[in-house]
Amino acid sequence: MIGGFIESTGENLEFNVATASDVTIYFTGGTDGTKTSANDTAIEKYTDSHGAVKVFALRFDKNIQIVSINGNIMADPITCVVAPYIEKLDTPIITKMVIRTLADDTNVKIRVRGR
Repeated sequence: MIGGFIESTGENLEFNVATASDVTIYFTGGTDGTKTSANDTAIEKYTDSHGAVKVFALRFDKNIQIVSINGNIMADPITCVVAPYIEKLDTPIITKMVIRTLADDTNVKIRVRGR
C-alpha cells in the first residue's frame, strides 16, 4: 500500500545482508516516490507503505552502524552493538537511513512508525 499507513500503524522490514556493506533504507519510495519492497536490492531496501518516520527500533544479530539519516552523513557513525537500538524524534522527519553492517551474513529488522 502506498500512502500514509507508515504514519499510523507503522511498517516492519526484515532482511539479511550477505556481504558487509552500506544499505540504504527508504521510507518514502526512493527518489521518485514509487518504489516498494518489490524493488529491493542487496544495498537498497524500501517500505511498502510510505511516510516520514518519527520512531524506529533496529534489531540485528551482529554489530552495525547508522551512517546517515536523510542524506546527512554523521561525522562519527552511531555504533549499535547486538541489542535493540530505539530512537524517538519530536517530529516525523526520517525519510531514509543508511546503515553499515560490519560483518557478513547480518540479519536486520527495523520497525518504524510515524507517530
